[in-house]
Amino acid sequence: MQQDTPRGVRDFPPADAISLKYIAGVAEEVFKRFGFYPLETPAIENLSVLNAKAYGNETTKEIYKIDGEETALRYDFTVPLARFVASNKDLMLPFKRYQIGSIWRRDEPQKMRYREFMQADIDIVGSSETESDAEVVAASALVLEELGVRNYVVLLNSRQLLQQVLDYFKVPAAKHEGVLRVMDKLQKLSRAEALAQIISLGLDQKTSEGILAFVEQQAGNAEKLQNVSANVEGAKESVEKMQELLSLLAEYKLAGKFVVDLSLARGLDYYTGFIWEFVIEENGKRLPSIGSGGRYDNLIGLYSKKAIPATGSSLGISRIFDLMEQKDGKKTYANAFVAWIGTQNRGYAINVANTMRGNGIYVDMNASSKNLSKQMEYASSLGIRRVIIIGDKEREAGKVKVRNMDSGEEELISLQEAIEKVR
Repeated sequence: MQQDTPRGVRDFPPADAISLKYIAGVAEEVFKRFGFYPLETPAIENLSVLNAKAYGNETTKEIYKIDGEETALRYDFTVPLARFVASNKDLMLPFKRYQIGSIWRRDEPQKMRYREFMQADIDIVGSSETESDAEVVAASALVLEELGVRNYVVLLNSRQLLQQVLDYFKVPAAKHEGVLRVMDKLQKLSRAEALAQIISLGLDQKTSEGILAFVEQQAGNAEKLQNVSANVEGAKESVEKMQELLSLLAEYKLAGKFVVDLSLARGLDYYTGFIWEFVIEENGKRLPSIGSGGRYDNLIGLYSKKAIPATGSSLGISRIFDLMEQKDGKKTYANAFVAWIGTQNRGYAINVANTMRGNGIYVDMNASSKNLSKQMEYASSLGIRRVIIIGDKEREAGKVKVRNMDSGEEELISLQEAIEKVR
């Protein structure tokens, strides 16, 4: 009987798993270059830790609780990081960590939205400077560039700017969150739907239309910020900080576009400063988000008596995998396959394989006593381009026969020559 996976999760066959791990490996390498170091936290957290973050009613429903325990699968990497920092008071600050692994959310499965998925996070804890925000954004952007993704856009906004814009339109403080939640869904709503939802919060039509027109204005970054500065009282400092962030990001000479998006309103329950989102732009269309982040200066204080500033960025490894059109297609890491004929040659074949492995070559070998034809068929099915053939003649001569699977050519050479050839 065929057994399917549960809804919202999936298998990754070898070729897909290799591509997925490659993406994660590129992310890890870039993070290390920026001086980040790894932190591993459990897949299971106490519910009291998760609930302290005040995810919000909708998000709380997505937490995978474990029956019979006051525990749940981790919902993100940020809360475990906050718990860890709060529990380890002797950490040298700033604490720059990365973590790559699986996250679980009891979400309704849909295209590119799963209940289990892989993320790659970087965070800088203990710095309130704009330089730290710029660094986590730049490191995440460089991951995309190393993967060959150059048509990315980073949408930037600030929680302070959002609050100040709403104050400018005289939106009562009690209704700020409701308006921001509508703004957070603008990419999914039509203009009429968004307008109706804002009006339903108790705002008049003129105010509601004014808010939408202001945050959706089509202009360059400088013009948008100038417009905010000229019209929104008290926004000068927020505008200057955004200008500083843009200036710092320009120093990284990145390929993507950085766009101030006044409608961006994410992480309402814990971001306190800059917020951002990574999207890919194709033919003038923006594809679903592949990463996001922001500053969260109050979160660690929920687990400690001391407030510690922090900022972080996350890339959706699983979503990047889904969006990458050309995947490697490799079915194995092996660069060579050692085929042996006759049990009398098995020991020599093992010695040959281990010597090659000791020289840094990934080697597969005959593990089921197949005949030579079947071994060749197996190597070909995995896309292995070099087969090392071991028979009586090769063993007696202390050499190996190397077959080029592309051309069909074979040559009898020393093991050292074979190692150089495979390399």
